[in-house]
Amino acid sequence: MSSPLPRARPHPPGIYRAARALRRIGTIITVLVIVFVGVVAFSAVQVVRDHPQVGQSTSALEPNGTVGLATSLALSNPGYVPIQSFQLQFRITNATGGLLAADSTPVTTIGAQAAATVPIELYVPVSASDESLLTTDQNLTWHVWGNATVGYLFPVSLGISANKSWGAPFSDLAFSVGTPVMVGGTLEVPVQLSFDNDASFADAGDLEFQVVSSGGATCSTGSFDLNVAAGAAYSNTQNVPVATGCDPAGGQVDAEYLEGGTTIPLPPQAIP
Repeated sequence: MSSPLPRARPHPPGIYRAARALRRIGTIITVLVIVFVGVVAFSAVQVVRDHPQVGQSTSALEPNGTVGLATSLALSNPGYVPIQSFQLQFRITNATGGLLAADSTPVTTIGAQAAATVPIELYVPVSASDESLLTTDQNLTWHVWGNATVGYLFPVSLGISANKSWGAPFSDLAFSVGTPVMVGGTLEVPVQLSFDNDASFADAGDLEFQVVSSGGATCSTGSFDLNVAAGAAYSNTQNVPVATGCDPAGGQVDAEYLEGGTTIPLPPQAIP
C-alpha cells in the first residue's frame, strides 16, 4: 500500500500577511526614529556645550548723530543636523546698568557641522540716551540671547554677557574761561579746551562753542579745528571777543562737535 502524499501547508490569509509586513515596517520605522532622535539629541547637546565667542568690538561716530557699536558672535554647529530658526537678541547697558540700545538679528539657519559668524550692529543716540559715552571711559556690557531649533525637534537657547571697554572720544572734557582782557582795543576772553581722545577713532572735525552768561546771554562764540588721533590728548587756547556788557562769570560753555555732516551736542561746562 502506497504512503499518503504530504499535505501542503495552508497559506496564511492575506490580511495576516499584510499585518505581519506592517509590523516589520513599523519596527524599522521605530528604530529609525529612535536613531534620528538620538542623533538630534546628541547634536543639541553638542550645540549647547560649544560656547559661542564674542568678537572684537568697534565704535564710531555715525552721520545720523549716534555712536555705532559693532561686534560679532561666532557660533559653530558640531552636530549632525542643522540648526533652524536661529535668532539673536541683544542689548547694551552702561556702567550704571542703564539700557543704551537693543536689537535683534534676522532668523537664519546653520548647517550641520558648520560655523557661522553673526554680525551685530547697534546705534546709540548719544544726545538722547547717555552723553557720558562722549566724555567718560567705562565698561559696556553686551547681553546676548539666542534661540533656535535643532533637527526640527529640540528647542535650544543660549545666553551670554561680555564686558567691552569703551573709550570716550572727549574723555575728561574741560573748558576753562579766563578773565576778559583788552587786546588791541577789543575786549577778549581766553577759552581753553582740553580732553583725551580715548576712543578707537580720531576726532577730525570742528568743535564749536558758545560762552553763555548766567542770565542766558551769549557773550562769545568760537570754534576749535580738531584733528586728534585715537589715544591722543588735546589742549589749546584761543581768545574770542566778548559782547559789550556781558559777564561770563557764573555762566557756562555750550559746545557741539561737527564732523562729516554729523552734529553731536556735548555736555555743558559750568564757568566758576
